[in-house]
Amino acid sequence: MKSFKIKFWGVRGSIPTPGPSTLKYGGNTSCVEIQFQDGPLFILDAGTGIRGLGNTLIKKGKAIQAYIFISHFHWDHIQGLPFFRPAYDQRNSFLIVGTDDAAINLADIISFQMDPTYFPITIEDMTADIQFKSITEENIQIEKVNINTMYLNHPGYALGFRFSYQGKSLVYISDNEPFYTAETHQNTAVKDIPSDRPEKIFDSFIEDKDAKLISFCQNADILIHDTQFLPEEYQNKRTWGHSPYNYTVDLAVKSNVSQLILFHHDPDHNDEEIDKIQRLSQKLIKQSQRPISCLAAMEGMEISV
Repeated sequence: MKSFKIKFWGVRGSIPTPGPSTLKYGGNTSCVEIQFQDGPLFILDAGTGIRGLGNTLIKKGKAIQAYIFISHFHWDHIQGLPFFRPAYDQRNSFLIVGTDDAAINLADIISFQMDPTYFPITIEDMTADIQFKSITEENIQIEKVNINTMYLNHPGYALGFRFSYQGKSLVYISDNEPFYTAETHQNTAVKDIPSDRPEKIFDSFIEDKDAKLISFCQNADILIHDTQFLPEEYQNKRTWGHSPYNYTVDLAVKSNVSQLILFHHDPDHNDEEIDKIQRLSQKLIKQSQRPISCLAAMEGMEISV
């Protein structure tokens, strides 16, 4: 019996990229649907892909209850939420799950993007029952789904999620880049911040972060991971918060995952360039002699586990 089904509604990073050169993989930004067998509906990120998902859910004609996990609050991960039509139907209910920012809480972050300065409709116009749950690095359980979270190496407070259900697991890491030395990243200005704040966690976790990330992903059935750059592109884009494909493959191999999905495609990469990244990633995996399947995420792609 399958434990859950995944469908990709947006796979692009940074900015939507419609046009003839992106038809194969799609141009919408990050949004992934997970339907757990006999369990809840999870939505990972609310990029522009969530608009299409919302329209499809409405066509089913039933009240919708879902959990929306926001990995972080850069535009490409939240800009579709105001266009998510189920949020304007009072029959529906949603729990939005994510981390607070240093000075702004989760609910205010979502509300601010719909301020009249930026958008003509306010969050108060969303008549669905919308609740918020702020989390950090922790373990939680929602309707028998176990969720582990981990802060990633990305500007701002970005979370990775590991979902475990009926003996199967999925890791979603939309935005992340390699970790370097403590000297490169350490922020000495946070010494007086309480130990449970994200700033304090970031100050101390660099040294063991590679090992911690490998442990976080270990033996996952599916790893969805940022694969935005070719290695030569990454050399000029360090600290941007995204990974070259060779790092992503290395993480998958060291973590012994079963399937790797290349995600968060660069807006400047057309279909042929993503084909190339997929081909080179598969070649590296073959050289590792690990039985890991590898595909580049494309809009509309479905995977059952």
